Amino acid sequence: MSAKEKIQSLTHAWYGVSVVSAILGVVMNGIGVLSLGLAGVTLAFSLFFAWLLGFLLLRKSSFTRIVLIVLSAIGVVAGTLAVPWAVYQALLGDAPLTAGLGSALAMTFSVYMNARSFRVLTDRSVKAYFA
Repeated sequence: MSAKEKIQSLTHAWYGVSVVSAILGVVMNGIGVLSLGLAGVTLAFSLFFAWLLGFLLLRKSSFTRIVLIVLSAIGVVAGTLAVPWAVYQALLGDAPLTAGLGSALAMTFSVYMNARSFRVLTDRSVKAYFA
């Protein structure tokens, strides 16, 4: 797979994350006018942001690549530290069990996507694409 294809695949994966996040937001907040409106705005913003970052990466923006490498590394570390806290809150805290476990699952998925982003952006072929 070429560097361009890897970047496109990563961008498409983030599109999927945006859609799933919007759906989960509606499910967790209930189906109401405000919930659906907020989910729609959030989805539009997330899709645009994912498209913009993917577009900049395909245009060989080294600055965007470096910023995303740093942010994805921070996301992996912060998410890895947050997952046990969410599980603790689910089991022993005041939050309902399903909400706490749902939060832990969402954070785990976030760690996975940030790790995938880091791996793609530091890949040899992708580095060479920006050179």
